[in-house]
Amino acid sequence: MRFPLFFVAIAYAAGLAVFLGVDDSPLVLLALTGVALLFGILMLRRGWRRAGVACALTGFFLLGGATIRLEELSIPATRIDRIAAAGRLNLHEAVRVRGWLRRDLTQRHGLFSLPVELESVEQGGTIFSASGGVRVAFNPSNDLAFGDTLPPLRYGDRIEMLLLLRLPVRYQNLGSFDWRAYWSRQGIYFDGALPSALLLEKLPDRKGNPLIRETQRLRAWLLNRLDALIPPGAARAVLHAMLLGDRGALDDSLRNDFRLSGAYHVLVISGLHIGVLAFSLFWLFRTAGANDWLITLATIATLILYLLIVEDRPPTERAVWMVSLYLLSRLVFRDVHLANPAGLAALLVLFVHPTWLFDTSFHFTFGAVFLIAFLGVPWIERHAEPWLRATYNLDSEVRDDFVLTPALAQFRLDLRQVASLLAPYVFWTKEPERAAQTLLAGLIRVVLRAWEFFLLSFAIHLGLLLLIANNFQQMVWTGLLANMMVLPLVGIIVPLGFLTLAVPFAGKYLAVATVWSVNLLLALVEGLAALPLNYRLPPPQPWLLLLYLAALVGLALAVNYRRGQRWVMLLFVPLLLLVSAHPFPPDLPTRTLEITVLDVGQGDAIFIAFPNGKTWLLDGGPGPREIPVAKGAPATRVGYNIGSNVVGAYLRARGVRKLDRVWLSHAHLDHTAGLEAVLKEFPVGSLDVNWPTPPRNPPLLNWASARGVPVVKHHAGETIPVDDVRVEILWPALDYTPGNTSQNNDSLVLRLCRFARCVLLPGDIEPELERQLAAGSQSLAATALKVPHHGGTGAATAEFLAAVRPEVAVISVGGRNPHGHPRSGTLARLEAASARVFRTDLDGSVTLRITSRGISVRRFQQGEPAAPYPNALAKLANCFRRWSRLE
Repeated sequence: MRFPLFFVAIAYAAGLAVFLGVDDSPLVLLALTGVALLFGILMLRRGWRRAGVACALTGFFLLGGATIRLEELSIPATRIDRIAAAGRLNLHEAVRVRGWLRRDLTQRHGLFSLPVELESVEQGGTIFSASGGVRVAFNPSNDLAFGDTLPPLRYGDRIEMLLLLRLPVRYQNLGSFDWRAYWSRQGIYFDGALPSALLLEKLPDRKGNPLIRETQRLRAWLLNRLDALIPPGAARAVLHAMLLGDRGALDDSLRNDFRLSGAYHVLVISGLHIGVLAFSLFWLFRTAGANDWLITLATIATLILYLLIVEDRPPTERAVWMVSLYLLSRLVFRDVHLANPAGLAALLVLFVHPTWLFDTSFHFTFGAVFLIAFLGVPWIERHAEPWLRATYNLDSEVRDDFVLTPALAQFRLDLRQVASLLAPYVFWTKEPERAAQTLLAGLIRVVLRAWEFFLLSFAIHLGLLLLIANNFQQMVWTGLLANMMVLPLVGIIVPLGFLTLAVPFAGKYLAVATVWSVNLLLALVEGLAALPLNYRLPPPQPWLLLLYLAALVGLALAVNYRRGQRWVMLLFVPLLLLVSAHPFPPDLPTRTLEITVLDVGQGDAIFIAFPNGKTWLLDGGPGPREIPVAKGAPATRVGYNIGSNVVGAYLRARGVRKLDRVWLSHAHLDHTAGLEAVLKEFPVGSLDVNWPTPPRNPPLLNWASARGVPVVKHHAGETIPVDDVRVEILWPALDYTPGNTSQNNDSLVLRLCRFARCVLLPGDIEPELERQLAAGSQSLAATALKVPHHGGTGAATAEFLAAVRPEVAVISVGGRNPHGHPRSGTLARLEAASARVFRTDLDGSVTLRITSRGISVRRFQQGEPAAPYPNALAKLANCFRRWSRLE
């Protein structure tokens, strides 16, 4: 077996995945591990190789299960999320937290972030010992009235603050990224907002690791030196990210260009940057005359120091593990298959950090390395290296005898013949034919090296296309082109950037070359981002995902064993086309009216699917907002892009490629801000708005106009038939007079009826309008009600509820919102009306389905797996049900 450590790492990772959230005893799993490994050793000693390998892999599979179970059971009771889950903290009241900074204070667009490792929390006079991380945000613009600022804060400084804690935002919809789980894997369990710098006190003494404290000082010095040498602008922001892992200075447009170009990975310090740095160090130490052992140890020590300096630790740590193990293995073995050190690195990383297995960046890091090991390197060894070796010593005809194939021998003869034709033009040397051979061979080697680089990039791209499509619902065809054009520049920028920082006197001259290289990189990225080769698409269906992975494995086997590669490629191409085109119908119910109130935080977004397959979207949720960061400074856009990352992600997860109508209830930002991204991505039949107040949002109308989307105004009294569904417009009336600014009472009020069952969608109408509609002649009766104005003050008046008589009430509301929605009075009135209440902050997205048999309600959390599972088989069965869509 050429790469045993690869299979060991796969078995261990499978154990981690299968036994996560399973209620099995880790001691039993450890005992079974010992038995399996013992049997494996005995079988190998008796010469039963296959049975011994199977037992050994089973042992590592069980060891992975024991590891993840021990990880789950070792969580201390003092961890802040455990304290909160036990009901010992009231998250609606302020707490006094005491802890120390995990890293230096960071700032992005004027906003400060303080990652705090807790020591204790105090509430109501009771002090609890606490552990775990809290991410605290501070906006200086909120503190302008006090004119105070934060004290100088560094890694290890102890602080005390008074603030409100809240769980990291998690949008509970199909397709939404689980930020809460992501931050939990980083050791961050709560967010906090510091209202004023006066509520923070710096305490005496320090904590943390002294070595990390010193490396953080070095990091601060390097950042200051970089700022002193590089003028402000995009080049400085990119160098901050590429050299020191500080992406805080990157603006949204720059990030978006890198994403669209397929080159965003160059901004994240990972295997590429560590590899370039290691190669540069290796070459530097070898040039200085050091031996291999000293070169290896010095390179590894420098990489570890770099790991302690940079900010983005997980991908950097994985890359340092891999490169270090590869360098060490070269000292012991002459021929090192890349899969072995990579497999050992994965095994060690997962043993120390088991939950990293579930990070997308882990999949990208090790996926790229294994694709290089099993596809890229074999392709190079077969299609490029023999030809490259044939270009050396062209003047030695004796060497022709050692060329293994007639084709390579003929290649050398052809090169000599071409060189003899070029020799008369080589006039600057006494041996023109030999010089022509050298020049020609050098040119051919450059072409072959470029071919090698293409083969590596192509191998990586084949696999990462699937990961990008599955995780980001995006197809990035420019990725291959980006790697060919951008990565060589990274190989120049990284060593040149560090040389600029390290050289005392010539740094300012090297900085000019560094900035020029970065500007060239930016020009390439901008050009690639403008190409129409990248697009959003639904994620691959589970069966296609498995088939594609199987085809990749089959291709790797065919390439490594040199059998059937063409046949496997013929099978692989259709799967690649299916992933990139997704020619499948949307996942919509038949003969059903489906209305889904999405969890978009404090805002509204409602997806409607009709029995005939027509799709509507009512509102798009909130989005990035402009906030001031300092007096006299321009405002900056901050916040999550709900339109693309939540609403768009939900539509893509359902396989929706176009929308027949997009409705806007009224022009408040918690309804409109997300629609710009939706209109940008999805073909839309019409933009439907209220009469007589079209959205006071010029960008939204501009997007619609630029795409030829007609804007349709609606008023009370209209009826729109869609298959067997009747859509009624109940408000605004023709004689309604709007104010000078957008108001809640501008809202469109829609009622959708089918089989004598209706759903009422009243937007954000105020109590007085509720009473007016209830007293009018139009029927408001509805089986289900989307509660007006997020359940705010006075919403769902008694008169309104008496007219509607809802059996089901859905409140679209953000968790811990500053308005206190939904109000207790509103909830009390809904309870008195005997309506079943669902809330998006608690239940996630809420789906109403109307069929001939009645109305049904499904919450997002109903589809969440129940943990812990009683055993691993129960978990696998549940996963199969979810993947096969049997639920």
